[in-house]
Amino acid sequence: MALLAGAIALQTTAFARTKTDTRAHAASQLAIGISDNHPTTFTDPRFRWLGMSVARLVVPWDIVKRRTELGWESAWLQAARAAGVSPLIVFDKDPSHPRSLPSLAAYNKSVKAFMALFPWVHDYSPWNEENHYLEPTSSDPQRAAQYFNLFAKLCASCNVTAADVLDIGNMAGWTRRFLHYAHRPRLWGLHNYTDLSAGSHARTSQFLSIVPGTVWFTETGGVVWRYEHPNSGRRGYFIVHSEGYAAEVAGHLIALAHVSSRVTRIYYYQWRVPNTVAWARAHHARLSWDSGLIRPDCSLRPGFSVIARAMGHNPSHAPRYKRDRGGNCISLTPTPPRAPTGTTSTPGSTPPSTTTSGTTAAGGGSAAP
Repeated sequence: MALLAGAIALQTTAFARTKTDTRAHAASQLAIGISDNHPTTFTDPRFRWLGMSVARLVVPWDIVKRRTELGWESAWLQAARAAGVSPLIVFDKDPSHPRSLPSLAAYNKSVKAFMALFPWVHDYSPWNEENHYLEPTSSDPQRAAQYFNLFAKLCASCNVTAADVLDIGNMAGWTRRFLHYAHRPRLWGLHNYTDLSAGSHARTSQFLSIVPGTVWFTETGGVVWRYEHPNSGRRGYFIVHSEGYAAEVAGHLIALAHVSSRVTRIYYYQWRVPNTVAWARAHHARLSWDSGLIRPDCSLRPGFSVIARAMGHNPSHAPRYKRDRGGNCISLTPTPPRAPTGTTSTPGSTPPSTTTSGTTAAGGGSAAP
């Protein structure tokens, strides 16, 4: 652990010396948001205090056919909208057929139906972690590129990530194959957990050297604990880190974003997991991941302070809170709500006005590891 912390510190110092890129990045606007599937995130007083303007939601590609799940995700989207937060929607595999890829016709039909329900959503990723071995796109970068090409035509005014990849060993080769089939990609998503855990910028820099245009860190963060299930079929096990380690990783992430001015957004994964690792152990790993900025009891982890300072806030001034009987984090000192982008509406209605936050990429177009 000490060696890893030292590596992170050395890499952070090295990043600080890249003055040209850092100055260029300072002139741009780095948006820091959250990746989290819980609608209660947006009512947490600390979230509203931070002023995050972007958030990420992962849904099955055929979500429009799943009435119960669509209701849950609609609640998230409406909560985000009411909080003035611009959502990034990421489509993923069908959990009932995780190794199957939809035909282009089926994908097109489902995506169009989703966009008709939520016309005020303008940021999309056609598929999640496409090079991960558990994703059916990992062996078919051509099909992944076809999804992107289709999506970019469906919504020319949207921000559509060309590919959304994890910085594992096959990243470079998979991305180069994807580029062969993609039509004028100018926006990309990267999950750089490997660089973060190693205290490195090697794979992030490699990815930047391969792809043209803007890069968003669409999922990344400091892991407190996770359940590892080896691909070999051996029995799984828990990997637990200290909260201090997760905070150091969060600091490294901020430095990593300043490697290039082409990095314009960070989606930190995640806000809060409502149960502890002890609960996960007792329930046979039904819960498999916690990289939250907030503890299950609603108190602040050290990583929250890192993100707060990066956004220009003094963490000691964060609002007071309590955990209610439903397990939600609520305010003891309510703050005035931020003005929403439009009035809350039912799916399918068109808002009177829409505001898109963050940087628009030229050309417009997880599960965690």
